[in-house]
Amino acid sequence: MAGVHAFITDSLQNIYQLADKIPPHQEQEFAFFVFCATQSIEHHHHLEETYVFPNLEPEFKTDVLDEHAAFAKGLHDLDNYAMAVMGVSQGKKYGQTVPDPSKTKEPYDGQKIKRLLETLAVPLFTHLQHEIGWLEPEKVRASGVPLSRFDEIDALIDQHIRNELDVPSSLVFSLYHSPPYSQAPHLPWILRKVIVPWIAYWKHRRCWRWFPDYSKQPFGPLSDA
Repeated sequence: MAGVHAFITDSLQNIYQLADKIPPHQEQEFAFFVFCATQSIEHHHHLEETYVFPNLEPEFKTDVLDEHAAFAKGLHDLDNYAMAVMGVSQGKKYGQTVPDPSKTKEPYDGQKIKRLLETLAVPLFTHLQHEIGWLEPEKVRASGVPLSRFDEIDALIDQHIRNELDVPSSLVFSLYHSPPYSQAPHLPWILRKVIVPWIAYWKHRRCWRWFPDYSKQPFGPLSDA
């Protein structure tokens, strides 16, 4: 979980630093970059609300739903604004877009993106900190949740990712915007080493110019925070 949280923090910090520096001819591509971030975060929280925490009950209970609700509107507003800039709607999968002729494209405004990020930052980052505390290994073990339950949760998550996550957008974004020390996302070797870098990456390659170079900045955008 800490690895996913590093990805979330890193990607939003990166977007915040870049938002008001995007040249006009790259605004559509950066809007898609923002959309991939919001979709990846929404997907992660959907997994938690649907598969992770409900299946840890009744032995292990948290305030995850209340804390997610505290920043849900801010996250959705940022997600919707990115789609409005592109003039698209969300497709069937997380990270997938479909053209929407009924939408009039909104002008790109980097300051608006920063304001939307500022709105959701405090409740989101407070939640991430709380969640790490909830999931301390000692607390989980003490709750009495049987180990077999975790295998069931992993199987449900794997199936959901295969069926509901758009590989060329959200999965590429999650993999390449995760610091190497985070060990996230957890993917089969064939996905991580073959399908994502050699096939899926190229569909939206112009949108990936804003990935941090972790070889130069091991802690990514957080190095400048």
